[in-house]
Amino acid sequence: MKNYSKKVAGILVAVLFPFMIASCMGINASAKIDAKGAGTISLEYQISKEFSQLGSLESTPALPLPLSREDIEKSLSGMSGIALKSYAKSEKGENTIISFVLSFDSPDHLANYLDPRGKLAQYRQDNGTSRLTILFGNEIPTIDPQMKTSIAEELAPYRFRFSLECANAAPQIVVTNGDFLKVSTSGKKSSIESPMADLITANQPPQVDISWK
Repeated sequence: MKNYSKKVAGILVAVLFPFMIASCMGINASAKIDAKGAGTISLEYQISKEFSQLGSLESTPALPLPLSREDIEKSLSGMSGIALKSYAKSEKGENTIISFVLSFDSPDHLANYLDPRGKLAQYRQDNGTSRLTILFGNEIPTIDPQMKTSIAEELAPYRFRFSLECANAAPQIVVTNGDFLKVSTSGKKSSIESPMADLITANQPPQVDISWK
């Protein structure tokens, strides 16, 4: 697990949370942006109890999983233009399910939440077109075939999904270095989805460019 924990962390930093994490998990994020650029993002992650506990024991310091409302509120401390609207935690079989909703004042505030460093998530406007670029990590660890098989088995139940709905029309999504990321559109919403194992074992960091007017 330690051989790919850095890559898991990179994905989360790029897409969902500014937390270091090293556990088996599924991620479902859905954002909605209105005509003025404000909106909400609903996040749900499904964490294997076994691996989150193992991560906490093996990590120094202990693995900072955002398992409570207080954890999430602390992560937002010092950030402007974004706030916690709701939070829920439940248990389902061998997994812990964390769900929460954030409101944001602009896509720029959303990008800042996704990656406060501004390296893995960036927002800009070009001639009336809004563009959000997400890079899934900047370093790819070497994974041998046996480890790749092990990762695929461990992460088999878990998937990654991110969707964005805009006020006028569905945004355009262009994926680079990520043929395994499935792009779909429904109404004014566009989505990307893949098995979590494919993200973890990708040979190059996928990049997702999302644009809308």
